[in-house]
Amino acid sequence: MAGGYGDDPEGPSSEDLERFGDEFRTCPECGSLVYDQAEVCQACGHVFGGDERGVPMWAIVVTAMLLLVLVLVLVVF
Repeated sequence: MAGGYGDDPEGPSSEDLERFGDEFRTCPECGSLVYDQAEVCQACGHVFGGDERGVPMWAIVVTAMLLLVLVLVLVVF
């Protein structure tokens, strides 16, 4: 059998094996090694997967200010 995994056109590429071939990944928050199937880092609690950014703080502040203005307008008039 000649070559390795990267030589098979139906198999994973060498780059994929390098990226996904390990059982562990590094937590972006604390740098700990975490099992690649883990959803949460056991050291710092960082949640993996999905949209990790969440709602921007500016959107929360603007929404709160608009609601405050609306309530004040309704109370005054």
